[in-house]
This record gives sequence, C-alpha cells and structure tokens, in this order.
Amino acid sequence: MPELPEIETIKNDLTPHLTGKTITDVTISPDPKTRILRRFPSQHKFIAELQGARIERLSRRAKYLIFDLQPSRTLVIHLGMSGQLLLRSHESPKEPYIRAIFHIGKKAELRFIDPRKFGELFLQLPFANESPLNLDRLGPEPLTKDFSLAYLTRCLRKSRRKIKTFMMDQKVIAGLGNIYSDESLFKAKIHPSRITNTLQEDEIRCLHRAIRKILREAIINRGTTAFDKRYRDGLGRMGRFQTMLRVYQRRGSPCYNCGTIIESARIGGRTASFCPQCQT
Repeated sequence: MPELPEIETIKNDLTPHLTGKTITDVTISPDPKTRILRRFPSQHKFIAELQGARIERLSRRAKYLIFDLQPSRTLVIHLGMSGQLLLRSHESPKEPYIRAIFHIGKKAELRFIDPRKFGELFLQLPFANESPLNLDRLGPEPLTKDFSLAYLTRCLRKSRRKIKTFMMDQKVIAGLGNIYSDESLFKAKIHPSRITNTLQEDEIRCLHRAIRKILREAIINRGTTAFDKRYRDGLGRMGRFQTMLRVYQRRGSPCYNCGTIIESARIGGRTASFCPQCQT
C-alpha cells in the first residue's frame, strides 16, 4: 500500500501541474464491483459537483491526497492497496484498471488506476450534514513537532500491544504502514513482537529517531516500488527507496548487518520482516 512517502511524492509531483487548473469532467468506470464511491450517494452528483471546479491546492494527510477546490469543496483520494494516480495526456494510451479519470483542461487527464479495487474517492461538500471522512481522528504526522518523543513515550506506556501493530495504528501515528514500520524497527533494533510498554527510554528514543529518519530518506528517494511494481509517482516513474530496504520483502536473504537470514512472521494480521539477531 502506498504510505506517507509515496503519497507525499505524488502530491509534490502533481502540485505544479494541477494547481490553478480546472476539472472539466470526470469519467467513472462502469464496473459495478468498483467501490471507489461507496461513501458517496450518487455517481451522477459526484461528477456534477466536480465539473468546472478549480484546483486551488494539493495537500496530504497520512495516506490521503487532498484537493482543495473552488467553489468550496474538498476531494480526497485514497489509493488503497495498489492504486496509482497518473497525470497523462488525453491522447496517451489508456492503462489497465482505470477506475476514474479526472479531465483537466482540454488536454490532460488525471487517471486513478486501482487493480485491487481497494481505493476510494471522497467528496466533502460545503454545509454537508455529515462528512464522509473524518481525518481529525488520525494521529499526528510523524515528521511534525506534534510527534514528539514525549508523545510517543506516553502512547507506548499506555499500550500493551505488539510494537508492529501499535506502529500501524493510524490513530497513533498517521501514514506508517508495513514498509516503514519494518524498516524503522530494524533501524531501532527492536523486534516487531515486543510489547510496547516493555520498551526502555533509550529504545523509545532510538525508535522515534528511526521513524523520522527512515521517512525522510524515503521521501528524498521518492518512495518504494516494491516487488509488485505497482507504485509509481504522479508522472509514472518508479521510486528509489527499494534499493535501500534492509528487511521489508527480504525474507530468506542475509541481513546486511550481521549475515543472519531475515525472517518474517504474522503479527496482528500483517507480515513483519525482521532480523532475529539484530532486533531484540
């Protein structure tokens, strides 16, 4: 699933191309199993509300890409497990699994591609009685001052979960997923099955530092294009952080630090990869 670094990269790529541009029309896939609009009552109304809207600003919250529009409304896109958001010329060949196309001006298209159909589109209208998505429920962004060492310590002390499960809770840390929780735990030398309230002060300090460092490096390297090759930035290019992975998707390979074979385990319904020697 695209995580914080991938969505941040896509946002940065699309911003100069889309800011100030108009959504002239929207095409939605006729596939009845496509669920991208399952929280919006009408496909026809969704399209009508976006026709003629001007894109004022792009931003990101956790794994969500946010379009502030004029007239006042907000479009939010979640890419699900393997979604892509690609800016293309309207003349370029269509990719498989396109679920929605946002027609930009006369010549450009923003294509929402979603092979596994877990992605979603949300539209917040002014004066709506109920919001289809509450981003306020999410935890702090890990690269902001709100994600302080004191905050992380307090949350860990109150929890009795395994650290891998804790780190992927979006209400605790916004934007982390499988890739960067694995890599952060490896860098901090913490086993993913450790119980949160057993971590010592120096371990918490190392974890806090590791999360921020790994995320910054991943953003600089434009995200991770993993084995499925699905992730692409907003212009269709692969990420580079996959060349820097130490444990994620490396089960059966030797640890770069000690040579021990990387293992994996199911923790909280997700796969965690780790070095049994380096991480305790």
